[in-house]
Amino acid sequence: MPKLSLREADILQLSDAIKAMAHPLRYKMVCLLSNGEMSMQNLVTAIGTSHSNASQHLAMLHASGVVLARRVASRVYYRIRDHRTIRLLAISSKLLAYPA
Repeated sequence: MPKLSLREADILQLSDAIKAMAHPLRYKMVCLLSNGEMSMQNLVTAIGTSHSNASQHLAMLHASGVVLARRVASRVYYRIRDHRTIRLLAISSKLLAYPA
């Protein structure tokens, strides 16, 4: 097994990202965003939750550095900040989907 050596700042950043994605709704949002940028309205529709609830979860994902937001007029669009996040989800999904 390879040894991991991370700087303290990297450990904190990774820990924050993993904590942010640990909630099922936020995990689902990140999975949806792994397919590309989405507007807030499209995320709300795809997830089946309220705008307020989605906004609170997206704020946490944004604060932890998992997603980026951009505003175009009155619409807000979200996307994955770092595509290594998608790789992390894919690897964890493969590891957990199959019994050891």
